[in-house]
This record gives sequence, C-alpha cells and structure tokens, in this order.
Amino acid sequence: MPIGHVLLHVAKANFAPTVEFYTTVLKTLGLQKLPGFPEGMVGFGINGPEFVLLAGEKTSNAHVAFAAADVNAVDAIHTAALANGAKDNGAPGIRAGIHPKYYATFFHDPVGNNIEAGTLTA
Repeated sequence: MPIGHVLLHVAKANFAPTVEFYTTVLKTLGLQKLPGFPEGMVGFGINGPEFVLLAGEKTSNAHVAFAAADVNAVDAIHTAALANGAKDNGAPGIRAGIHPKYYATFFHDPVGNNIEAGTLTA
C-alpha cells in the first residue's frame, strides 16, 4: 500500500520559517503549498497533501526521502535548500552504497531533519 503522507512536527517558534523554507524548496520537485489547512498545519503536494508540517511543542528528528524526476531536480533541490538555510549533508551524486544508479542529495532542514532527494539514473 502506498504512503498517503508524511508529517513532521515543528516547534511553534520555528514553524513560520520552516513553512517558508519548504514552500521555496519543494517547488523544485513540483510540490505546492496547499490551501485549506487549520492554523498550525501546512500541507504540500501535487494532488493532495503528501508532506505536512504541524506546529507543536518540539521538532521531530526525521529522515524523509523525496523521489525526484531526474538528476536536474536533485541538483535543484540541493541548491534551493542550501540557499534557504539548509546544511549540506551530502552533495548530489551517485550513491553506489544504496544502488549503483541512485543519484541523490542529503541536507538538514533548518530545524535539523535529514532530508534526501534522489532518482535512479539510466
């Protein structure tokens, strides 16, 4: 069964800048900020909420991997993430230890979650 969505808890004090970060960065993968969520919750997606942020008492420490359409999208999210306050945790490149054709990048978002974006190359 496919995953419906991923939800990250973000401390209230960091919520607005984290929403701003993901609004910019996820555009590189085609995910848009979605309307209609209650205060303290923001969803991003294409056809519905796939990635959700929830304001709370503390930030979760999660690892989230996004599927990118191609290597250009992997490069684009890495560039956008670093330009918007993320910390590099692995520049774009082949990750032979995962799969010989897996091209991915890793970064820590502004609140410390480990984010991955990758694609299989030809």
